Amino acid sequence: MLTFREYLIVLVFESRQALRRYELWLPYAISSVLGLFVIAKGYQAFGGEKAQAFFVLGWVPMVMVIAGTLGTVSAVVSLSLGGLAYWLSLPLSVGQVVSAKLLAGVSTSLLVSLFALSVVAALILHDAAVFAPSKLVALMLLGAAIAGLLAALAVLVRDLNKLSVVTVLAGGVLQYVSDAYTPVLALPAWMRPLVFANPVSLASNVLRTGELSLLFYLTLEAALFFGAGVYALVWRVRRQLG
Repeated sequence: MLTFREYLIVLVFESRQALRRYELWLPYAISSVLGLFVIAKGYQAFGGEKAQAFFVLGWVPMVMVIAGTLGTVSAVVSLSLGGLAYWLSLPLSVGQVVSAKLLAGVSTSLLVSLFALSVVAALILHDAAVFAPSKLVALMLLGAAIAGLLAALAVLVRDLNKLSVVTVLAGGVLQYVSDAYTPVLALPAWMRPLVFANPVSLASNVLRTGELSLLFYLTLEAALFFGAGVYALVWRVRRQLG
């Protein structure tokens, strides 16, 4: 069993490998930032500065959903039986392998979101306060929540070729059943409990308000979802190993 220090070395290695796969995240990062800049101008023209600020600070967590989907799918596929051969030759537990892979996917979504947040701060809101520590922590927690939730759902799919179907549908729910784009009071009453419980909504509102109580609830959700994702993937890998 590896010590914590050695595990961190493995985690850093995996994260660097994920970030080097720029063909996965760079095109989406550029596309999402372009969309952010152009659509923000529309919100400003029709709704003013307040509407623009509401939109752009909801767009950043939305960016994490799709980037997190890419990272999670990559992690799950790499945990196929063939991909485990190398890891099983090291003194790593299955849980350590799974958590390192998922956290590497989180690093990818975090990088994309920071790219978008930089554009928000420099070119749209002209406000460095969006980089407040509580808001950066919210993004990290959201990345963990997304990765864990999608990983747990991925276990429901036996055929990895159909994995994208589940993750895309789940990603759509995370994006649109939230207040990333629309104030919660403008949504139907039956939808509001789901919106409030969505980690994307919690992260969006931490970015908008910096409210620490929301950060507390987001921490609980991130721990719950990430733990469930690791548990589910460990179960799947052990079944593959027989």
